[in-house]
Amino acid sequence: MPVGVSIRPMEERDVAGVQDASVATFQDLEERFFEPLSPPPPFEQAAVRLRHLLATDPGGAWVAEHEGTIAGCALALVREGLWGLSLLVVKPELQSAGIGRELLARARAYGDGARGQLILASRDVRALRAYVNLGLDLHPAALAIGTPRPLEMPVGVRPLQPGDRAWMDEIGRELRGAAHGDDIDAFMRADAFVTVMPGRGYAVARGGALKLLAARDEDAARTLLRAHLAGLRGEATVEWLTSHQQWAVRECLDAGLRLDTAYGAVLAAGELGTMSPYLPSGAYL
Repeated sequence: MPVGVSIRPMEERDVAGVQDASVATFQDLEERFFEPLSPPPPFEQAAVRLRHLLATDPGGAWVAEHEGTIAGCALALVREGLWGLSLLVVKPELQSAGIGRELLARARAYGDGARGQLILASRDVRALRAYVNLGLDLHPAALAIGTPRPLEMPVGVRPLQPGDRAWMDEIGRELRGAAHGDDIDAFMRADAFVTVMPGRGYAVARGGALKLLAARDEDAARTLLRAHLAGLRGEATVEWLTSHQQWAVRECLDAGLRLDTAYGAVLAAGELGTMSPYLPSGAYL
């Protein structure tokens, strides 16, 4: 590692620096792939995720510090025996110097003993190599994006109610091997909206971006996705479409969205649930 870099547990005082490092890292990634720069999320919205994971999983929260500023961060979570990597970033000027490797090692150690592992990765070849070297299997993923054609709002979908949480947790365990639990509350604190088909599935969206969808059957999954797209008047994005989610691929194409097939990858290993029909969350897996 570069001289003057130290790795230590993340603290509350690091939240702003971690967000700065995240914005710099992902903007650099977009520039390297000649993509338009995405506007960064509002700080308080992004900080919900950082503070939530620092509170629930302090053992998985690590930062690299260089000359008094945050140079990188790794955030990992463990949910009911499932380990997931929520974030791994290093500022562009300090990449490929061993900092990411050290952060990842500490985040991975937090999941020692976990029966399942899950990571959602960009197409950065260095990140993909590191995750495959952990023993995870790589599943290429596409992004669906565009303005949906006019769609009729399906019946049977309604907003989340307090009594829904028990069956939602059951579905989470069936699909990925672990409930989302309080991560759903973190979503909502960050301006996300949750819709459900009672007993059958749930979806989380922020504006036009679908952030999570889990269902017991493909009909319910398609209905939840269609309800998200039908309620929009602008651009939609649907992430993490692997070959196991053909129901979502077809629904997005039927709605007039286009596919970016070089989006990234879902990497998984160990004992998980069925993982379909399921579109995971970049933040909470």
